[in-house]
Amino acid sequence: MHKFRTAVWKWVEKFSGKVDVEPSRMPRRLIAPDETYVKVNGLEYWVYAAIDVGGNEILSMRVYPSRNMLVTGLFISDVLNYCHGKSMFAVDGAPWLTEALKELRLGYNIESLR
Repeated sequence: MHKFRTAVWKWVEKFSGKVDVEPSRMPRRLIAPDETYVKVNGLEYWVYAAIDVGGNEILSMRVYPSRNMLVTGLFISDVLNYCHGKSMFAVDGAPWLTEALKELRLGYNIESLR
């Protein structure tokens, strides 16, 4: 785990001046959430992140031991803490994302990321 912590620390140091990592609650037009799989010391995790597309701002980044609609709903709820008013979400069509957004009654567009 030590190597992983060091890598994360170096990433934070490298980008801390370039990326706003302390978002405030404000109107946000379009949010792009996504997730990726990582394996650390033989353990599997899912890293979720959401970006305010218009402001190029990271709204939230969380690590979970699984990926499903419940976890995704928790993550989206956290992202909403930084949003004022109605926001649209741009997603890649993953069922755990679309179902969580439907459950939360949030608007979304499916957009190809490739």
